[in-house]
Amino acid sequence: MPARATSVINAVLVDDEKLASDELAYLLKDFPDIEIQAVGRNGLEALSLIEEYEPDVVFLDVQMPGIDGMSVVRQLRERLAALPFFVFVTAYDNYAVEAFRLEATDYLLKPLDKDRLAVSIERVRRH
Repeated sequence: MPARATSVINAVLVDDEKLASDELAYLLKDFPDIEIQAVGRNGLEALSLIEEYEPDVVFLDVQMPGIDGMSVVRQLRERLAALPFFVFVTAYDNYAVEAFRLEATDYLLKPLDKDRLAVSIERVRRH
């Protein structure tokens, strides 16, 4: 029986902590429909990578040097760009209300839980 075709979800990861983005990339390997297009280290890189790759979803840290994750979303909205889905990945729960006000698809707390990540990816798939 042939394998069922699945559509690929293109992703960009942005986190100033290399260990955190490496861990996320490792966990995402268990989701074959998620393809990581690029990895950024700060908000400025996030803006350029999103513009260059036009990903379906961006896994975005909140606290980064320079432009933080929330400001990345605000700047993209000001440009009236077609926005990807945003999943904020952070160690701090106090930004959740602001993240959802910016219409985040999800909000994950570090250290990442694989089952919780699966729920987040399912939300992206449904959209």
